[in-house]
Amino acid sequence: MGSMLTFEGTSATICVASSSHSPVPLRYVWHHIQPQEAGGQTVPENLAQVCDSCHYTIHRLMWIMGQIALGKFITSEQRKQVTTPPRRSQLVLAGKGYEACRLAGTIGKIPNEG
Repeated sequence: MGSMLTFEGTSATICVASSSHSPVPLRYVWHHIQPQEAGGQTVPENLAQVCDSCHYTIHRLMWIMGQIALGKFITSEQRKQVTTPPRRSQLVLAGKGYEACRLAGTIGKIPNEG
């Protein structure tokens, strides 16, 4: 997923995708907004702190967006995930990653991690 527990020696400690989690997340990670596999760099402006659960969901949403853009087949359930995500903030982060990939011409390199 391109995640890492530390960025320049700093551990992720919050989830910017949700201020309330129940139960409390087991782990927080640094999320690459534009995935490394799709040209994303490990620099502060391309990183966000999220919990494992939100991280998985953000990547899944971004991959679905990419599949739609490429005209690939997706199921109605997958399409529903983009129109009604668990948290709006997850969709916003996925959208930022998708847009970075679109601008870089790397939509086809968005990894399927879901």
